[in-house]
Amino acid sequence: MTTALLRPRPTWLPLATRIALVVSVVSLFSVAAPVTSVHYAVAVPLSLLVSAVLAVSIGIAPFVPRTAAAVHLVGLVALGLLTAPVETSPWPIPVTGIIGLSVLLVVLGVRSTWRLTAIVWAVAAVLPLLLVAVTPGRWDQPAVWATSFVVSAGDTLLVAAAAVVIGQRRSIRQELVAARRDAELEQARRRTVEERSRIARELHDVVAHSMSVVHMQAESAPYRVADLPQEARAEFAAIAETSRTALREMRQLLGTLRGDTAAERAPQPDLTDLPALVQATRAAGIPVELDIDVADDVDRLAQLTVYRVVQEALGNVARHAPGASTVVTVRRLDTRLRVEVANTAPPAGTVPAAPPDDGGFGLAGMRERVSALDGTIDHGPVADGGFTVVVTLPVLVPAADGGSR
Repeated sequence: MTTALLRPRPTWLPLATRIALVVSVVSLFSVAAPVTSVHYAVAVPLSLLVSAVLAVSIGIAPFVPRTAAAVHLVGLVALGLLTAPVETSPWPIPVTGIIGLSVLLVVLGVRSTWRLTAIVWAVAAVLPLLLVAVTPGRWDQPAVWATSFVVSAGDTLLVAAAAVVIGQRRSIRQELVAARRDAELEQARRRTVEERSRIARELHDVVAHSMSVVHMQAESAPYRVADLPQEARAEFAAIAETSRTALREMRQLLGTLRGDTAAERAPQPDLTDLPALVQATRAAGIPVELDIDVADDVDRLAQLTVYRVVQEALGNVARHAPGASTVVTVRRLDTRLRVEVANTAPPAGTVPAAPPDDGGFGLAGMRERVSALDGTIDHGPVADGGFTVVVTLPVLVPAADGGSR
C-alpha cells in the first residue's frame, strides 16, 4: 500500500475539475498581470510574461507535475527580482504569488505525490530568504520581507497539508477499488479451475468408464466365445488396442484439465505413430495406404498436428464413407510439410445418410490446429464422390534444447 501511494495519479481529469482549473488559471492571470504592472511598476510585457508563466504552470501541473513545479518556482524568482525596486508593497512574494503558489500546491497534493508537494513547499518557503540574500538594497527592511516569508510559508503549509490529506485519501480509495477488482478476478480464476475439474470428473465418469468396459469386453471376447475365427480375434485385438490408446489420451486430457503439469509432459503422438494409426484403421475394415517421406528434423508440435489431422480425417472416413479406399500422403517440400488424406467413393449401400460435415467439430478442430501453426487447410468433395483433406504446415527445425527454431 505504501508503494502504491507514491505513484502519480492518473492524468485524466473530470469535467468539473477541468473547468475549475481553467477558471483559476484565467482568473490568476487576469489579476496578477495588472497588479504587477500597476503596484510594482513592472513593464507591461514583462508583467504579462511572468504572469502567464505562473498561470500556465498551474494549468499543466496535473499532467507534468515536476516540470510545472520547476517552471512555477522559476517564475516566482523572476517575479521577486522584477518587483524588488518597489518598497511600498509586499515583497519578495506578492499576494498574487502566494495565491498562485497555494493553487499549485493544491493541485500537486491532490494529483501528484506527497513527496513532490513537500519538496515544492520547502523550496518555496526558502525562496524569499534567497531573494533577500541576492538583493542587498532590501536588507534594511526586515519587517517587509519577514512578514512575506511568514505569511507565504504559513499559508501554503496549511494548504499543502490539506491537499496531501485529500490526495492520500483519494489514493487509498483507488487502491481499495483495485484490490477489490483483483480479488474478483482471482475468484473468477478459481471458479474457472473448479469448473475445469468438474468437467474432468464428468468426462471420466461418462467416457473413461465406458471405454474401460469396451476394452475389457474386447480383451475377454476370444475367451468367452468358442470357436472364434482368426479374423474376429484380430478385430477384437484391434478394438482393444484402440480403446487402450483412447484411454491413455483421455487420461492426459483429464490431467490437463485438472492442471496436472505431468500430464502436459506426457509423450504425445508423432509421425512415428502414423503406421500404427493406419493399421488400426485397416483393422476397422477401411483399406488405407500410407505414403510418408519426412526426415526427423520436424518440430514436435508440427508432428502432433499432422497426427491429429490424419486421425480426424480417417475418423471421418470411418463415419461417413466406411469401406472407401483411402491414401494418406505426408511429404516434406522444402520449408513446408504437406499432408493429404484422400478417399474414394465408398462402396454402394454403405454410405450413411449424414452429409460429410454434419455439424461436428472435426473439421473446425483441424482448422484451428493448422491455423495456430500458420498453416493452410483445404478440404472438400471431389468429382468421383470421394473427399480430400490437404494441409500444409511450415517446418521448424528442432533446437538442441528441445524447442524449435
